[in-house]
Amino acid sequence: MNLEAEMQRWSQTVYGVAHSLYIANSLKLGNLTTLLESLEAAESWNQSSLGFQSCLPSKEFREGSINLDGRDHEEIFKLLSENIVQVLFINLAVLADECLGSLMQEAGVQEPPNYLTSKAEWIKARIDPKYEWAANGLLELCALRNALVHAGGRLNPAVVAILGKAGVQDAKPGHVVKLSFGDLFRYRRALRTVFGELAKLKAE
Repeated sequence: MNLEAEMQRWSQTVYGVAHSLYIANSLKLGNLTTLLESLEAAESWNQSSLGFQSCLPSKEFREGSINLDGRDHEEIFKLLSENIVQVLFINLAVLADECLGSLMQEAGVQEPPNYLTSKAEWIKARIDPKYEWAANGLLELCALRNALVHAGGRLNPAVVAILGKAGVQDAKPGHVVKLSFGDLFRYRRALRTVFGELAKLKAE
């Protein structure tokens, strides 16, 4: 796995999405009555190549079957931007899981832990104390990912317990998580730092 290429691809996606959202918002999302036309056009942007014959039939969009709910473009944009950040954040956690497993094997770990949280704990126990902030950031990434995927976006006791391992003392169960594009860049930095430290373990 080419870690640098994978991280660059994720980063460029974030940059492109952020820029596209900025343009969309400046145009008040354009003419929403053409949404169906936009979706039909989107189907031709990328060629599908699944590697197998899917059992799922193709189905055309019907007039009136698709809409963006909201009183105005600002409400719709807020929902879109929040949901997109969540998707990108979860994708960063998936990327972290795959890359860390690969790096741990290269560092001589015969059977890396199965779960991202376990990988983060393994790293925190071995990382240079100077970079403990990055290991803690990785644990925060795990906790927030679990909140988004398993707890309806709320901090629950299990999530709070993981945050405690990162030294977080002020997390309140029940809090609804909201992420920003700035959070994406902060957790990416922590992950890249962890990658660098794992590469040093391999060199040793």
